[in-house]
Amino acid sequence: MKSRFLFPNQFKLLGWLLAIPGFVLGYFVLYHEYKITGFELVIRHQDGLFISAVENFTNELALAMIVLGLLFIAFSKEKKEDELTARMRYNALYWAILINYLIYGIWLTATIIRAVFFPDIRVIGEFTDVLATTIYNLFTPLVIFVVRYYYLRYSKNGEYKVGKLFYMPYKPYKIIGRLVSVIILTMLLVIFIIKWFFKEDIKGLDPLFDLFVFLPLSLLMWAYSREKNEDEFVATLRLESMQLAVYINYAILLVANCCLFFTGFLMFMFINLATIAFFFVMRFNYILWKYNKEAEQGELAS
Repeated sequence: MKSRFLFPNQFKLLGWLLAIPGFVLGYFVLYHEYKITGFELVIRHQDGLFISAVENFTNELALAMIVLGLLFIAFSKEKKEDELTARMRYNALYWAILINYLIYGIWLTATIIRAVFFPDIRVIGEFTDVLATTIYNLFTPLVIFVVRYYYLRYSKNGEYKVGKLFYMPYKPYKIIGRLVSVIILTMLLVIFIIKWFFKEDIKGLDPLFDLFVFLPLSLLMWAYSREKNEDEFVATLRLESMQLAVYINYAILLVANCCLFFTGFLMFMFINLATIAFFFVMRFNYILWKYNKEAEQGELAS
């Protein structure tokens, strides 16, 4: 196993120089509504309902600094890159994505319980706030990765041992995760086509969008189920696919951070709950299919 798609080692220091001030700035923006004076741009002719004609880019700057900084910290080469560092990255990515989606699962469960049994009482407080959940989801996978990776590097007192990773059995979890994910994605695509291209406002379609809240968990089940032959080759493909999924996810996030505002970016943050797992399963399964197709005898890794 080896790590590819890494930044040069010098980017690690740049990452810290971006991330720490970014978190400080983000704290003041989020909790004290701080805005850098003169950091505005007129993007509309006039104010709309809850929408200002002038956009201050302080929050966009903070998010960009945090994301870029954490990416450089997480995925810059070590001075000595070897099999061990690759396994550490694999382990850290495994837990970062898993824990992030488990947090989402806890939030979703708490929200459903509150909606069904306590519709008039906020029993969990701000933890059940979808806006807060989507905001923190923008960078929590990277934070969890950095914490886990540096824990593995510096907590073993020279005895670097990376524990074995556990995946759910191929049957029935991968089959269930794949089936549910495909059904939800297909339904959402059909609804989008109807509403966007045909401009139809059909009664009863909008509630079906609520199915999206279950997509991150079905994709997680798909992604964290074993292949029929889970070996070193598959582990390498998983590592590469996880890294590329994170890169693609945050590249799109940075573009959206600059181009989308207010409701547009709120919608993107909600969709972003599922994108890392989505990009992973798409890339991972495509590569498996490609290698299997090119294998001269039998299946290569399926």
